[in-house]
Amino acid sequence: MSKVLAIFGAGPVLGLSLARRFGREGFRVALVARTSRTLDPLVAELAGDGVEAAGFRADVYDRAQTEAAVAAITERYGRIDAVAFNPGGGTMGEGIAAVLDVDPGNLRMILDRFLLSAVALVRAVLPGMLARGDGAILFTAGQSGVHPTPFLGNAGMAQAALRNYYHNLNAVLADQGVYAGAVNVGALIEGSVPHRALMSAEGPLAFEPEVIHPDVFAEGFWDLYAKRDRVETLIGSFGR
Repeated sequence: MSKVLAIFGAGPVLGLSLARRFGREGFRVALVARTSRTLDPLVAELAGDGVEAAGFRADVYDRAQTEAAVAAITERYGRIDAVAFNPGGGTMGEGIAAVLDVDPGNLRMILDRFLLSAVALVRAVLPGMLARGDGAILFTAGQSGVHPTPFLGNAGMAQAALRNYYHNLNAVLADQGVYAGAVNVGALIEGSVPHRALMSAEGPLAFEPEVIHPDVFAEGFWDLYAKRDRVETLIGSFGR
């Protein structure tokens, strides 16, 4: 029976590229997003590519909905072999505070979005993986967790905590057959909300951003999954 990849935070850019890349390896794909308006076109497009996919509605920032989605995917496919935590970027700069503007409120919001939601997903999928002695937990992470960037103050704090988490997860789980790792995004993902917002901005840009196609990031995820020889990779040079 072919393996199952569940993408939490599936969208038409990186999520679609991830689904296609794993689909080429024979994976069935469970797509998790908030609305059918997002999911239905993705399922149809993947079907056209010969990838078996199904949509599951859930908000990845809501713990109860995450648990329900994991249960629904498991009921349909019998297992989740790999899971990708791929939270959406939202509107450009939404909730992001520079280091001198970080306060408990905006830090708590970002921690809930990028750290606590990830922990909740791990808690939901890990028991099944440990019972089988096989699995992979993949994270879309940010370069600010690797290279501190002052204008990404609260985001960098959350990403650094997430980085600590997946490194420790992999250290503890590797001997039990479960891999944990992350692709750190160090450039604008072509076609993403932040990329489109920047390109549509009026006036000249203060700098020329590095833009990388989502397929490059998807290949990075597959390389981590297939080789399991390192915990993370950084794609792009933004902030370095």
